[in-house]
Amino acid sequence: MKTRHLALILAAFSLAPTCGPPMGGLEGGVTDIGQTPLYSQTAWASIHRDSRNSDFSPFVAPAANQVEWTALDGAATLTSFSIGPEGNHYIATGQGPGTSHLHAFDRDGNVLWESAPQASLADLDSGAISSAPLVDAAGDVYLADLNQLWAFHADGTVKWAADLPASDSPFITAIITNEGFVGGITTKGAVALFNRDDGSSAVPVFQLPAGDPPPAAPPRPGLWVNGLMDPAVIPLIEPGFFGEAVTVANTPAVHPETGRIYITAAGPLDAGGGFTGLLYGLDIVDGAIEIAFASPMGGGSGTSPAISPDGTQIYAADGDGLMNAFDAQTGATLWVATGAAGAASPGVGPDGTVYSGDPAPSASLTVVALDPLDGSTLWAQNYDALGAALPQLPPVPPFFPTGQPIVRFNSVVSTSAQKVWVVLTAGYEFFNPALGRSLLQPRFTLLAALDPVDGSVISTTPLRDTNEGVVTFGSDGSIYTDHSAILSSVFFYGINPLLQGAGLPAPYLAPGPPPGGVTSLGPVSLVDHMAESIEWVQSLNASALAELPGGNVDAALTATRRGRTQLQATLESVDDAVDSGELDAATASALKLKLDVAAGLINNARTLLATNNPTVAQQQEAAARLTLASEALDEALALLAP
Repeated sequence: MKTRHLALILAAFSLAPTCGPPMGGLEGGVTDIGQTPLYSQTAWASIHRDSRNSDFSPFVAPAANQVEWTALDGAATLTSFSIGPEGNHYIATGQGPGTSHLHAFDRDGNVLWESAPQASLADLDSGAISSAPLVDAAGDVYLADLNQLWAFHADGTVKWAADLPASDSPFITAIITNEGFVGGITTKGAVALFNRDDGSSAVPVFQLPAGDPPPAAPPRPGLWVNGLMDPAVIPLIEPGFFGEAVTVANTPAVHPETGRIYITAAGPLDAGGGFTGLLYGLDIVDGAIEIAFASPMGGGSGTSPAISPDGTQIYAADGDGLMNAFDAQTGATLWVATGAAGAASPGVGPDGTVYSGDPAPSASLTVVALDPLDGSTLWAQNYDALGAALPQLPPVPPFFPTGQPIVRFNSVVSTSAQKVWVVLTAGYEFFNPALGRSLLQPRFTLLAALDPVDGSVISTTPLRDTNEGVVTFGSDGSIYTDHSAILSSVFFYGINPLLQGAGLPAPYLAPGPPPGGVTSLGPVSLVDHMAESIEWVQSLNASALAELPGGNVDAALTATRRGRTQLQATLESVDDAVDSGELDAATASALKLKLDVAAGLINNARTLLATNNPTVAQQQEAAARLTLASEALDEALALLAP
């Protein structure tokens, strides 16, 4: 046995060290963790995770999860945590003067620091709620408010603040370009980029052509009242959130290789007076921004665009509920599919599958998975069965046309290794005579893990409020959900009084008051989560070994990159299991040795496969090392067996 251990260790460390973050060389413009090198090399660096807006984390997230902590009670949060390289977790709120709007937590929910409370618009103001913090590789944090783009160091000190082109037109969320500039596109369509070191202007401000967005709907009654959000900014935030009355309502995507910037925007009225949208491709040429293409799509400003894993396609949903796929180079429309949410950005899985859904009470299918080749439906699911705990209510026209419990899509669709994640809200169809349309009256909300093969439910976990945002992940198995409290505040504060005035009894009223804030969930069992993570690495090794005999080096390299990244995260979780009492020190020490050996072997294989046109001999050597790594992982799993 000692001889076998020695052989494994020597093989593991004969080519390259395994210490340090899982960066590696660039493949497809991204590091092993899937981020461009200027973004924070963490599981989630910005609103949609990365510069592609993929909403995909390469780490295993546990189906068996539980609420670990909550924070920011009483404040709406429109986006979830972004994570810095030192482990800081950042989130924005917007409660107004006298309160802070950027909050830094550690992973246990302890407040590390907060921005200075707003005394005037010269401070980080309540408009910051419309943005997600963006974290760069150095750990600096960028966040826009109503009139400025702010830069903070990881310790909370202000690095700089730069004026935006207009005082009432914020970025939705900032981006970092491949040139290293930070900036974004305002709701009025002004493209502004700044130097990250001092906040000076990097290129001349560029103005997108004027569009004709849909007008703002009447104010939604009760939305974000009672302190959830600063009343002064609600009239600005509400239409932007729903893609009304603004040219741009989304976060741009940046191509990891070409650096092209993509954004959806309102287009001109069509010949019949209908609303149109456009997907813009923008390039930085000779120090100035140029339009590479402007491709037509359906009405309104659409969703944040997302880039396919291979960088060839761009996806965006429009206000007509259509998912559009475009050629990343030419802007040509490749396909159009139905069943998308015009207010929810597409999620893109690691295999290229495009995910979206329809939150409308009338929708028969809640979440849909689309084939990236042609937009055909891979699967589409209805989750009304999850609302079975709710009683059937007698219909009360016009408010409750059926009284039948339904379950609808309430977040962007995110993906992790082996799972699809979405927030689902159960309730009843409610017809609002003032708006002339139906809404979902929320009764309870669930975080759902879905099988990527067919969309079936793997697990659900109750959440304390509606989401209307993004599910994000940490590398340690943590899962985070914001609570925008849109449906919950509208119904508790706005619709309940209407129903009470109409004499409807308590069974027809929405629960509340909405707490808002943010929720952190973690594995029920750290040992089980580590075992699942190790099994995932084994499956990645098996995939790489299956690809190599056919010479499919790119696919094998992708698998080894993901395996190395996951195993590094699993190693870092061992001490957590000791601290929680799930592992004793001796078992932990033995486990670390096995995981270190496997990580070294996988890293060796990755190095061999990443060389330019690896020889057959190098491919065979990589396969041998992956086989040895799988043997070490088998021994690691044996240590975790009950």
